[in-house]
Amino acid sequence: MKKNLIQDERITAQRHKIQSDACGILLIVLLMSILVQEYVFDAPFSQYAAEFACFFGASMYIVIRNIVSGNDLYGTKNSGKKLLVVNSLVTGSTVTVIVGISNYIRYSEKFTGGLLFAALAITFACGTFTAFLGLSLVHILNKRRQKKISEKLDKEEGEI
Repeated sequence: MKKNLIQDERITAQRHKIQSDACGILLIVLLMSILVQEYVFDAPFSQYAAEFACFFGASMYIVIRNIVSGNDLYGTKNSGKKLLVVNSLVTGSTVTVIVGISNYIRYSEKFTGGLLFAALAITFACGTFTAFLGLSLVHILNKRRQKKISEKLDKEEGEI
């Protein structure tokens, strides 16, 4: 006869939290591995293509799965747009720092006068704008899915 073990919800939630933390740590390590191989070791893409595919595949899976489930990716209803702008600025700044350091190491002799700062300003503007477009798309899809789920639940509640 099969034993049916009763699982305590707190233990199950703790296990899920541990697994989620492990996934987050793995994603951070994959990203660091990609950045080190690209910018420190100057490795060809083929050398870190597997890490690249795993990192972006897992990241896309997490985002898509949260949208399909109707989970609010931005936490609160009131600060969604503010968080969108802040995330875009942080992403633009991060891209600017990484690309700026890489370009300075590779092409420092070509950056004369204000050319480096002009390149950094353009990189920041493009990185921030691209991040804003991507994050806005995710935000719109997330809100649309939440609205559909809310309407479905309201309809089911009205039938009861």
